[in-house]
Amino acid sequence: MRRADAGDYGALGELIARAMEDNLNRFIVPNVAGPVRMVPLAALADDEFTVQALRQAAQRGRLSAVQGADGVWRSSKKSVEAYRASKHKRSPKKSGA
Repeated sequence: MRRADAGDYGALGELIARAMEDNLNRFIVPNVAGPVRMVPLAALADDEFTVQALRQAAQRGRLSAVQGADGVWRSSKKSVEAYRASKHKRSPKKSGA
């Protein structure tokens, strides 16, 4: 803030831009995108699945997702819902003898 007060707005501008991008990905993009449109995992994370959990599921092939040339994983609402349904259908693990 002191730097911005002194006329150097770079760091403050970057902070605001990152916050805006995060909010776009988390709140606006999922509501505008259709159920099959590919969006960043950050836009699909919720109380049940964090971005990290979705990324791990994608890397393990449990969630239908693609990693773009930019390194960002993307999936769709429909794919996350299918993953959610399959996760809840799993039977408890049997203990070995």
